[in-house]
Amino acid sequence: MSDTRTRILDLANQLTQSRGFNGFSYLDLAAEIGIKNSSIHYHFKAKSDLALAMVEQHRKTTADSFAQLDHQFARPQDRLTAVIQHFQADLRDGKICLCGMMAAEFQSISVDVRRELALYFRGFQDWLSKQFSELGHQNPPRAALQFLSALEGSLLLARLQGDVTIVSQALDGFVNG
Repeated sequence: MSDTRTRILDLANQLTQSRGFNGFSYLDLAAEIGIKNSSIHYHFKAKSDLALAMVEQHRKTTADSFAQLDHQFARPQDRLTAVIQHFQADLRDGKICLCGMMAAEFQSISVDVRRELALYFRGFQDWLSKQFSELGHQNPPRAALQFLSALEGSLLLARLQGDVTIVSQALDGFVNG
């Protein structure tokens, strides 16, 4: 991947997490990076191409992160805690879940991006389901769905209220009880 393409993706991720995908334009990206608008179009002909590349990259990065957590922590409670802490750190940096932000803009994203977002959330739920299976939950897929729903909702509330502890308050019962 070219350095310019990487810089475009990195900045687009950052802006999406802080403003939303519709909260910036190619002109914003070009000005921030210091390139011409046409350079962005060279790498991503349409903004929907950029969105798709972002979600594909994020899905792969997340899968790699989950594999790393599985290797790093023996206990599922510690893996779940690490996920919570990751999202809280993002909130402290003024960011929210990339795919959650894009999913909130459902009406303005392409069918291909919607499909990739669905795959991201399916992968997240599958990984969570494995954690809840290890914890001995009677219905791991349901616990995974509840955790993910509580995570996404608590991120919105925490951001709105300026209190990152809302995330751990919402999810503590999944980890410790």
